[in-house]
Amino acid sequence: MDLRKLEAFCKVYELQSFSKAGDMMFLSQPTISSHVANLEEELGVKLFDRLGRSVMPTQAGNVLYGRAMVIFENLNSAKASIEELRDRVVGDLQIGCSTIPSHSILPRLVSEFSVSYPEVSFTVHTGDTSEVVKRVLNGDWPVGIVGLDPEDSDLQSYLIAEDETMVVASPSAPWLMDTDQELALEAVLALPWIMRERGSATRMALESALVKTGSSSRSLKVRCQVEGTCESLSHALNGVGVCFISRLVADDYLERGKLVQLKVPELEGRRKFYLIHHRGRYMFPALKAFVEFNK
Repeated sequence: MDLRKLEAFCKVYELQSFSKAGDMMFLSQPTISSHVANLEEELGVKLFDRLGRSVMPTQAGNVLYGRAMVIFENLNSAKASIEELRDRVVGDLQIGCSTIPSHSILPRLVSEFSVSYPEVSFTVHTGDTSEVVKRVLNGDWPVGIVGLDPEDSDLQSYLIAEDETMVVASPSAPWLMDTDQELALEAVLALPWIMRERGSATRMALESALVKTGSSSRSLKVRCQVEGTCESLSHALNGVGVCFISRLVADDYLERGKLVQLKVPELEGRRKFYLIHHRGRYMFPALKAFVEFNK
């Protein structure tokens, strides 16, 4: 079986598109279609159902993809082992990040690491903290950066950054009260709020702070629920509501007067960010170097 054809099949499977797979592999769509058709002829089964513009894998396609991933993983392991023997740190390193580290921590780490190891490339996956922890545990991503210290004993974690949490809002919001004074918690809870999705470490930090006051997220007047730090920030900048956010994200906007901090002592605190990896995973050179560099 031709590995190039198998790779084309996998890209179509992952992207659910012949044209997108072609773009990813720098091949024409007819070439991708030909590769898949040759595999189907060789195996004697259909691998995809073409439903209009949609491409859906058949049961045989699902089986082949699972086996193909094992083949490519073994090939990558072989390549990495050879590079390790030659004492070179090279290759692509996949990193899972929750949204704040993805925007405010990881770029600096990658930049500094790349000075010492310029032959390592990165693929960054962004999700909430719960997803990143799950994917690192499952072995989908070799390393992650999240806003809490996972309790799972299979994960090794290292503290890599600290931050502050605060409540912010647009200074032009019509419902905004006097931000020069310390505000009563009850008054702030009654304002319109922008709420992060469940699984977000930022939301977990807010809920933890509320519990300490005898309140809960049910006490909030949620005007808008969003998925992601950028979305939360954008809504706050446009006066939709107040949001609970990290200083790492808000600091530049605070300095430029685009946001103001609400003085709510009960909701001010500190948070930590951790680099995590699976204890049982074999650490190939790029992963080992990245972990050691950022301990």
